[in-house]
Amino acid sequence: MQLIELEGMDPLLLCNSEGRFHLVDDECTHAIASLSEGRLEGHTVFCPLHGGSFDVRSGKALTLPCKQALRTFPVVVEDGAVFLRRD
Repeated sequence: MQLIELEGMDPLLLCNSEGRFHLVDDECTHAIASLSEGRLEGHTVFCPLHGGSFDVRSGKALTLPCKQALRTFPVVVEDGAVFLRRD
């Protein structure tokens, strides 16, 4: 997992989950906590503050106290580099 900061955007979290890259909001939707300080297990990222979890593929909140999904962002991999895909 890696914290990504792009100009003009809120901090994002880049995850390599089972060989696929996923980009989601870095801030937990339950409380102000950086998910980049948590842990990733498979497709699930765990908040370091209260232990709630999210699916990095869909952003869906999986366990309480998290209820609201994370925003997800499309990525593309070119020549070994990961880019935010802007349509």
